[in-house]
Amino acid sequence: MTKPVNQPLPSFRNPPINEVVCGCQFEQLKSFKVTHFGDLWARLKKDFPNVEHALPIANADGFVPEDQETNLPFIRSWFINNTDSRLIQFQPDRFYYNWRKRERELTYPRYEEVFSCFEKYYKVFGDFISENKLGVLTPTVWELTYTNHIALDVAPHRRGGFFKELYWNSDSDRFLPNPSNPVWAATFDMPNAAGTLLVKLGSGKVKGEENKVQILELAARGPVIDRSEAAMNEWFGLAREWIVRGFTDLTSKDAHALWGREA
Repeated sequence: MTKPVNQPLPSFRNPPINEVVCGCQFEQLKSFKVTHFGDLWARLKKDFPNVEHALPIANADGFVPEDQETNLPFIRSWFINNTDSRLIQFQPDRFYYNWRKRERELTYPRYEEVFSCFEKYYKVFGDFISENKLGVLTPTVWELTYTNHIALDVAPHRRGGFFKELYWNSDSDRFLPNPSNPVWAATFDMPNAAGTLLVKLGSGKVKGEENKVQILELAARGPVIDRSEAAMNEWFGLAREWIVRGFTDLTSKDAHALWGREA
């Protein structure tokens, strides 16, 4: 059972955040056509002048959105800003706003700004749907994800030292050596059936860099019961609290000192 928390939300001067994603899944837009990608980009082009394509994300049943007449799958479009640090991901059943760490924007702008940008462009998206008579925007799942990259050469005690739940008993009777790529995953239920927090720890390489990093991802997902703006703000506020407090709960005091914990 989760204990009630009265303390301020933990804060870090130099958090290891590499990416934050706010967004939602929604009921597929049945009348959506390929040409509508262009109209949506026209509304976003001033802030997101660059476009990339990506494979679509499958839903919980393993299906991707398809054109209702041809049954051909739709792509996922990325609309990207000039610094490559902000983007909108869209496919006919998902809408996400990303901040990601890039050379021209190395400092995390904090949750309030990222969520404010998501709200702004989500409203643009809603107007796009209404004006194109594509139906009613019906969100089904809210999502908030924080991805952290921790360099192994600065993590306290090297591998696993920043993560309290990861340990390896290397006594003299063991046959296996210390693991080189430890992984860990767990799902936690949020209160009042608000959703789940999925935490995953693994390792990998940052694009364009040689050294491996530990990747700690915390993803909150919850069903949309109330589509009002107030209810959306409340859910994302709860999700943020669970991610930040969960991150703090799972990581060590040595790591907190390294990242400059302020509260």
